[in-house]
Amino acid sequence: MQQSINQYVKQSNLATSWVQTTGITNRDFNRIKKLSSVKNAVRTSELSTKTHYNHQTQYINLMTSNNVDISRPYLKNGTFNRQSAGVYLNKEFAKANHLKRGDTVNFHYQRRVVKLRIANVIQSPEKMYYTGSSDFLSPQKKHYGYGIISQKILKNQFGYFGPATNLTLKNRHTSKVEHQIRQILGTEYIALNTQKSDPEIATAIDRVSQIKNLSILFATIFILLSILAMYTTIKRLIDSQQADIAALRALGFSKKALTWYYSLYGLSIGFIGTILGWLVSPWLSSFVLNSQKQLFSLPNWQISYTTDSLWVAILVIAICIFSAMVAAWGQQSQTTAEALTGNSLQKSHRILLESWQLLWQKLPISNRWALRDGLGNPTRVLMGIIGVIGGLTLIMTGFGTRDSMNHQVKADFGQEFTYDRQFDLNQRNSNLTNHRLIQKTHGQPLAVLSAEISPRGKFDRPLTVIGKGHYVHLKTLKGKLIRNGGVYVTQGLAQSARIKTGSRIRVAPSLTIKSRRFIVKGILKSSATQGLYLTRQTWENHGFEFKPTKILIGNRQIAKPIMKDPAISKIVSIDAQRLNAQKMVKNLNSIFVLIQAFGILLTVIILYNLGSLSFTERSRNYATFRILGFQKNEIRSLTTSENIFTTVLGLGIGIPLGSWFLSEYVTTFSTDQLIYYPILSWFSLIIAILITGVASFSTVLLVGRRLKELDMIAATKGVV
Repeated sequence: MQQSINQYVKQSNLATSWVQTTGITNRDFNRIKKLSSVKNAVRTSELSTKTHYNHQTQYINLMTSNNVDISRPYLKNGTFNRQSAGVYLNKEFAKANHLKRGDTVNFHYQRRVVKLRIANVIQSPEKMYYTGSSDFLSPQKKHYGYGIISQKILKNQFGYFGPATNLTLKNRHTSKVEHQIRQILGTEYIALNTQKSDPEIATAIDRVSQIKNLSILFATIFILLSILAMYTTIKRLIDSQQADIAALRALGFSKKALTWYYSLYGLSIGFIGTILGWLVSPWLSSFVLNSQKQLFSLPNWQISYTTDSLWVAILVIAICIFSAMVAAWGQQSQTTAEALTGNSLQKSHRILLESWQLLWQKLPISNRWALRDGLGNPTRVLMGIIGVIGGLTLIMTGFGTRDSMNHQVKADFGQEFTYDRQFDLNQRNSNLTNHRLIQKTHGQPLAVLSAEISPRGKFDRPLTVIGKGHYVHLKTLKGKLIRNGGVYVTQGLAQSARIKTGSRIRVAPSLTIKSRRFIVKGILKSSATQGLYLTRQTWENHGFEFKPTKILIGNRQIAKPIMKDPAISKIVSIDAQRLNAQKMVKNLNSIFVLIQAFGILLTVIILYNLGSLSFTERSRNYATFRILGFQKNEIRSLTTSENIFTTVLGLGIGIPLGSWFLSEYVTTFSTDQLIYYPILSWFSLIIAILITGVASFSTVLLVGRRLKELDMIAATKGVV
């Protein structure tokens, strides 16, 4: 994905910065072009239009083409003509609504209906993650689209003769340029976005970092478990060669020669496993990429690998070789006679627990034997515990990540905000018109602006001024609601800008040349868009005018004439927002399931191998028990006792460790726009524990099959 984005950015000559304004005069534009840090600049206009398909309203933003070679749109077939008599429509919207080249689209703008032929379908590098509205977290391909038209169509057919509103730049020293442009544009300035701050671009770039960080965290624990699985597998294989090793030693082969010989077992297993891994990795990479294709708009998706994969492969082979050498060397610590008996005699030692005779005598004989035998071989028990811990951690992470994202959706659209519908107001509305709509709808007005924060604000942030109403319930880390007297900062912004409660920050909002210092009254614990919040009274007390851009409406009947009022540009329901956010979480479910599947698989492999090793080492004991009259069920209970001990101890350590890993893992999904909090429901925790427990105890059944095939004569061979 990184390679695909880098290639797209380079081929399209993606702009560095974008400036939104209420209008750019020729004089201001020429001054901006002459700035020393500005390499190139172009003006464009943008219109918000509507169209109707299948009795539904679709929203399409139409932009004028620029005459400079910046941010070139991608066409799969044909060439881009800036003077085209038609519209270039984005590929995703066209596909979702079954539109193709040559079809006609009716655009509703103010009181006009403009019919345009689709000249071609395009993808814009400036719209890699196009949601169509800041009200939605993921793309709404069927309902929101964009297009490019010529200046001629803008004037002659849409009747727009106003100034250009957008500025596209190729520049250096963005913070310096932003300050200079603010001074030039004054009250006409709205916001400046960069590749790192524009959600339609930054989300794609951030997703690469998220997947990379996710891969590092996941790979760390996965490789550790894989190492354990490889070691136990190879050791079990070498142990089965015990008699052959003894025979070769009797024939005069040295320990060194045999060690190097059996290291080839590790080399062959590691090499074959690496080849198989390389063969499977494109499928897994495609699996991950396909989960992202539904969200991002890129012309080409290609799988590429770095040299890190080569180093991981070399590490895997080296570990396999080392495991084989250690296992082979360990087998040669016995005398030839002991090895040829087919079993090594192990000495039993008293354990510390035996000093408490009252407690020791109350334990069943199976538990006493399992404890003494297990603690007599702590390495095997430790590996079993690590296997349970690792498996539980991965399964908890799979469930917890999904719970965290679902909690974010539930909090944003049902707890922090409790409106039923949201009316977006036209920017050209008068104060009287907005006041009329607020009264008729009995809604809560909000003014959403952009603001520069100093110090350490990095880039413009959303600033929300909250009017009187009952639909906003954001709370601070201490559980307090937003009150008058200061500004409130979301936790993600507070962390990146190092802002604390009681700090004083300077806020320079858009559409004014004024800036004011505010005291930070609290840090908001919110997953919502990271920015600033304050009350209308606080805003007006600092000398700013309150002009609402949205009205939050409760669950009440609104008259149809109001719903169709041209002063309302768009209506969004909280149910649509919730479903849109849930769709994004659902899109990632396949990755969460993959993590859980690997966790279960590795747990079963590790514990089965350990069980097999344990069975091989204890086969003489099991045979002796059978000769002494023990039933198979009684012998199976001995292996079950150790398994219970290993599983319970592993779960006890794995739950807090899994919670810590989940918090680190979820953090990788947080961005400058959104922040996620680690959440693991009790239900998910219980399910994770049950899955790990079942995976662990399934090894008892697998080992139990070998008990039926136990050769008691061969197993007791050599007993005096």
